[in-house]
Amino acid sequence: MTLPEWQPSASGRWSRAESLAVDLVGLHDTAASVLGQAKHRDVVSAMAPVFEDWASRWLKHASAAAWFAHFLPKESGQVLLPMGIKQLAGVVGGFEERDWHDHGLGGQFTDALAACWKHKRHEVESHTDVRKAFLGILTELCARQIPEALHFREKATQALAAVSS
Repeated sequence: MTLPEWQPSASGRWSRAESLAVDLVGLHDTAASVLGQAKHRDVVSAMAPVFEDWASRWLKHASAAAWFAHFLPKESGQVLLPMGIKQLAGVVGGFEERDWHDHGLGGQFTDALAACWKHKRHEVESHTDVRKAFLGILTELCARQIPEALHFREKATQALAAVSS
């Protein structure tokens, strides 16, 4: 991933290697459905540093961010949720309006947040950096009036209120 030909474009716009980079980490459709299975949790866990490096390079590209967010809720992808939410929070505000529409970012990011809340809620509540990233994404999605995010925010608020009572 360090060769010059494999570097993303600086602008976050299309890059020659973008689709291949997504394929190489197993995030496109068929590969993600296989890699995302619970039996591959150890493989994904062992590859966590690779995914983190990949994410730091490629997530400014909307299609890569969408595929990554799509993978996080999968059974093996869940091991990447705290890191993935932090990585997505770093790019969520940088996409153009057409990126949100063309790549379904609102739904994909909301699904990643919902999975993080469901499976890693303790980390959201107890780790400041994860909570800040989680809330940053949710705030951006709600500001964009993403219906799934607004619904999720309501459910999460109700859950927190029930626990507080």
